[in-house]
Amino acid sequence: MSGSAIESTHFSCRDFNVWRESINVVFDVERRSQDGNRPFTASVEAFQLGDMVVTDAVLGAQRYVRSSARVRRDGMDHFVLNLYRTGGWRAETARGEFEGRAGQVSVLDLSCELISDEPDCHLVAMFLPRSLIEDRLPNLGGLHGSAPTGPYAMLLAEYLDMLAQRLPFLHSGDETALAGAACQMLAACLAPSLANVEAARPGLELVLLRRAKRYIEGHLNSSALNIDAICNIVGVSRRTLFRLFEQEGSVLHYIQGRRLERIRAVLSDPNETRRISDIAAEFGFLRGDHFARAFKHQYGETAREIREHQNLDDRRDTSPVQQSRRQGFDDWIRRLPS
Repeated sequence: MSGSAIESTHFSCRDFNVWRESINVVFDVERRSQDGNRPFTASVEAFQLGDMVVTDAVLGAQRYVRSSARVRRDGMDHFVLNLYRTGGWRAETARGEFEGRAGQVSVLDLSCELISDEPDCHLVAMFLPRSLIEDRLPNLGGLHGSAPTGPYAMLLAEYLDMLAQRLPFLHSGDETALAGAACQMLAACLAPSLANVEAARPGLELVLLRRAKRYIEGHLNSSALNIDAICNIVGVSRRTLFRLFEQEGSVLHYIQGRRLERIRAVLSDPNETRRISDIAAEFGFLRGDHFARAFKHQYGETAREIREHQNLDDRRDTSPVQQSRRQGFDDWIRRLPS
């Protein structure tokens, strides 16, 4: 993996006319009559993943339009996966009216007409070429305006949300795999054949692993944190859970490591005055000798030494690499293959 960040660009404005010019590569947009003279803001972070583009945007209320004339004129036939973190949409298409809510993934086909009314929203969108999914999904004509349901759809939503959160901190080299996982999961949602589900397994397991880690992180100081509790929350068997954590050593090894890291953070707080043994006990280390060995093994220093160094900020700078803005979102969309 190279050391450079995934190519990205940022755009923000408070002028709707400026926003209209920017998004015009895909949609014609207009203010909704019910919004009157409300202030408008748009902030978009865009990332290029091989032949795909992912955007993470906070947008003011507006109406998106792709008329029949517009569709004929620009010839775009890409698909767009939309995940609304907040807000929602109500759309009119040739197939009827559709609407969606926050937390739900919707599918748009840019080769079809669309009028979509949307309130203020926080939206993650993935633009993907038609060629990437047409071999996996036989009925592309029925996708426009659809909102997949079921367990695979929930996993797809979690994957897109996770991808948007992590992209600013990832490095180039894995773009194709990251984007491909979304296509495979979409196919598993809409056509859950054995082949499609198997192809989507890496992406699905990544989401399940994230669920497990999120639950662990929220329960590090709970005595009820155990294998069975994690399996119940994530919805997997013990065998599957163990496989998910193989790269971490084991589930218990990961939990211990996260607990030690939390203890280390507490010890580095100059306002924390409790005894080390009391802090360790809060996070499940009831035997002092076990805690001392585990802590020294993980950090090469004792807990007491860490506390003595509490005024030293030895954390590494993990801010993402700033990329040049040679190209923008509109350039990337125009260069997407069919």
